[in-house]
Amino acid sequence: EYRDRINRLFRRNRLSYKLTKDGKVIRIGPPVLKDVLERAEFCTEDKTLNALLEAAREKFADPNPDIRRDALEKLWDAWERLKTLESGDKKTSAQKILQSAVSEPTLLDKISAEARELTKIGNEFRIRHSETDKVEITEAEHIDYLFHRLFALV
Repeated sequence: EYRDRINRLFRRNRLSYKLTKDGKVIRIGPPVLKDVLERAEFCTEDKTLNALLEAAREKFADPNPDIRRDALEKLWDAWERLKTLESGDKKTSAQKILQSAVSEPTLLDKISAEARELTKIGNEFRIRHSETDKVEITEAEHIDYLFHRLFALV
């Protein structure tokens, strides 16, 4: 009964946590992303890419926002690595990868624009770079949003 009451409080306050039977509070994450992350299998031919994606998934489940920020960084590292799999030139390689995944030209244009925008976000915010002019991501909800957006693309 106690656990049910605590979990009801979490839900009522829109907190992504759950009290388990063994008394641990775990993060359940955004519902829309939780199922996708649990079902995802990372079996590319690139072992480093697989490891980055797996590390991102594991860290994203942590309730600590700092560790989830690390998850976002790992996912961005995976995105940057993915963009080099076809050739050394990231732009050319990314376009080849997207073209192989999306055959409809209008949709390809939209997804290519999304890929460029996410790359720009990774360069302007303190995700992959730590220069003093980079914008800090401080809100846990922003971490979740950016993780979800990039994971959907990857």
